[in-house]
Amino acid sequence: MDVAQPDTNLRQRTAYGSGHALISAKNMLFHFFFLFYFANVLGLPEWQVTVATVIAIVIDAVTDPVMGQISDNTRSRRWGRRHGWMLASTVPAAGALALLFNPPPGMSEGALFLWMAVGMIATRVLITGYTVPYFALAADISQNYDERTKVVGLRTIFENVFNLSVFILGFIVFLPDRPGLEDGMLHEPGYGPFALTMGVIGIIGALLMHAGTRDKISATQPRNWNTGEPWHRAFREIGAAFRLSEFRTLTLGFCLLVTLYSAISQLTLFVGVYIWEFDQNQKLVASLVPFVVIVPAAVFAGWLSRRAEKRTAALWLTALFGISFTVPFVLYLLGLTPPTGSAALLLLVSVASGFGYAGMVGSLILSYSMMADVSDLVTLEHGRKREGLLFAAFTFSNKLAFAVGLIVAAFGLWLIDLPVGALPSEIGSATTDTLALYSIVVNLGLMTVAWWGYFRYSMTRERQELLQQQLREARPVEGPVAEL
Repeated sequence: MDVAQPDTNLRQRTAYGSGHALISAKNMLFHFFFLFYFANVLGLPEWQVTVATVIAIVIDAVTDPVMGQISDNTRSRRWGRRHGWMLASTVPAAGALALLFNPPPGMSEGALFLWMAVGMIATRVLITGYTVPYFALAADISQNYDERTKVVGLRTIFENVFNLSVFILGFIVFLPDRPGLEDGMLHEPGYGPFALTMGVIGIIGALLMHAGTRDKISATQPRNWNTGEPWHRAFREIGAAFRLSEFRTLTLGFCLLVTLYSAISQLTLFVGVYIWEFDQNQKLVASLVPFVVIVPAAVFAGWLSRRAEKRTAALWLTALFGISFTVPFVLYLLGLTPPTGSAALLLLVSVASGFGYAGMVGSLILSYSMMADVSDLVTLEHGRKREGLLFAAFTFSNKLAFAVGLIVAAFGLWLIDLPVGALPSEIGSATTDTLALYSIVVNLGLMTVAWWGYFRYSMTRERQELLQQQLREARPVEGPVAEL
């Protein structure tokens, strides 16, 4: 009988959580600032930004399962399976992120495109060497069921603190409103120091994580030292996952949800600058909303799923996500919103986005919970546990969905033909009306398709209980599962 690893202490859990700084720096800069900076501040055509991003994300999505396979099969008594890869990736990944937002002045359009494309690919590939072992480390450092919840819970708190710090430093320190400039987001010289600072914070957090969890390296060692599976088997395993109808339909709903979030996040700054005309302090307040609703959303999602099927709860929360983000734009087109830049408008947008983010967070939580249920079905069908395979495939689909969301956002910017570096006062109502209308179409359209995907998901509470009974009573065997 295996002996469970000792519980982690507060120092180890805190150190592990601090390691999310580098991931947060990359995620927030890419999701919210990247498109605005390169397209609207530096003036690259949206299609070029989109092409470079899609290529980078596709490469990134492919390298994730490869890195997972490599890390799982690493045999190092000194560094374990995780720490060596994370330590080797930290500085190069942070450096690539800082360089990406610091292009040399006076570059031609073609040179700037190459700088952006190479920098984005390098950042994503290098940080994969950190993120994949980092998330896997949570399962390694403790084998205790309840202790793992503590580890991941504290990591989530650190994640949100670091995410929020990106907005605080961006809006208040590096891109504040300043005399002679209508909106601080258009201050080009602020982006380079901003990204460099976040890279340094990411390095510090990663080093603290490494030092604080070094005494858990032995826990990452494999139970045997035989040669692991080759890296290229990861793709065959992912292909097997998509042959399951339950996995396909759940992944469809999840991916459309992520696509909608990606499109909304990429357009957030454009909407805040040109439609709502918020100042930097108001943008910061609006940015706080997701962090305020995370805990209530998680509690509500759990409460709702206990009183209905998970699928039903996901349907309701997905609808809440799409409709809530749509309401302010509908009121805007009807002329019913408070004056642009006003406190009343900020309150309206914040409340609507609060309900929207709550719906999104709840849907994502339920998606991962439903994927755990699907893993039971896979265990019975294949005779062995394959949670890593399913979640790797889920992550693969997630990153491709982000690429699609960027394409959706970039198409909207091309549609409205926004002048490069335009001031809010220079944009006419026709442009802002088109952006608002496009946002409505995207929100409701993607919400509807995501809703359809969740609706087709077939796992129910009764079926899951029967699966659990079969797992308890009989050893899984190869072959298909009997109809339930």
